[in-house]
Amino acid sequence: MSHPRLEHQATSKVLELLHMDLMGPMQVESIGGKGYVLVVVDDFSRFTWVNFIREKSDTFDVFKDLCTQLQSEKDCGIVRIRSDHGTEFENARFDEYCTGEGIKHEFSSPITPQQNGVEERKNRTLQESSRVMLHAKHLPYRFWAEAMNTTCHIHKRVTLRSGTTTTLYELWKGRKPTIKYLHVFGSKCYILSDRDYRRKMDPKSDEGIFLGYSTNSRAYKVYNSKIETVIESINVVIDDVPKEKVPDVDTNVGTTVQETNAPILVNESEPKKEEVVEAEQHHMSFSKGPSIKIQKNHPQDLIIGNPDQGITTRRSVGVIPNSCFVSKIE
Repeated sequence: MSHPRLEHQATSKVLELLHMDLMGPMQVESIGGKGYVLVVVDDFSRFTWVNFIREKSDTFDVFKDLCTQLQSEKDCGIVRIRSDHGTEFENARFDEYCTGEGIKHEFSSPITPQQNGVEERKNRTLQESSRVMLHAKHLPYRFWAEAMNTTCHIHKRVTLRSGTTTTLYELWKGRKPTIKYLHVFGSKCYILSDRDYRRKMDPKSDEGIFLGYSTNSRAYKVYNSKIETVIESINVVIDDVPKEKVPDVDTNVGTTVQETNAPILVNESEPKKEEVVEAEQHHMSFSKGPSIKIQKNHPQDLIIGNPDQGITTRRSVGVIPNSCFVSKIE
């Protein structure tokens, strides 16, 4: 059965309606041991929050903390929330909290994710973007949480709200976002070694992998390959400029050499290289016109003058060029 899409905007301000869904469990745990993602979307601005949790039972505590943060930031209460009938949302703790805060909890129909389409489409966007970021840099699956967090961070700053020319960040924050600090996820980076004792000749930086941006400070999230830990630091140099591959060139021939283990097949019906060169030279001899080749034994009867006299120059003849213009009177 088809479900028609709403052509009008159902809300007129932020926090009027929040869409929620729990994504997971993931097949591979993140570096921090998380296996689920709680995704919350504001219906008016489409601003998104992602929270990584270990178990389904932690959903309520994470949602409660997020609600307190959002209501304090906007100085207004949440009107409605919408989710599916999952046990992580439909329980006594959620009912008690929503009743005490005056929040109306709406549910989509059973086995009908189309009624919660805003959240389902957001989940797909985050999941597919994270998959591309991981495979593009050949990173292990345990970095999926960092990839999804970075995807959400960038998505809010570069995506326009449908039907408007305004980004999601501007609708929620009220100001234009800054994107000058963005870098390519998974790029090689160099982290300043300012946390350990360093001798005079020790290297000043450690090699690592860029994993995104901190959520509560102006810093980058990087994976330090030396200590095998994700840390936050602002003293990071990120090498995100792709290097072009230079092909191997044979200087004698001037053509690209392709390394392959496949056998070289020779077609005996084709002419050999020497035959082709001789044919080309024969063709060029007829296409260039008369030959300019010098004959060594020139016939004597065709020589003009006495060949034994030698070369006669103007100095030996005694003729001065332009002599008619030279005065004979001193």
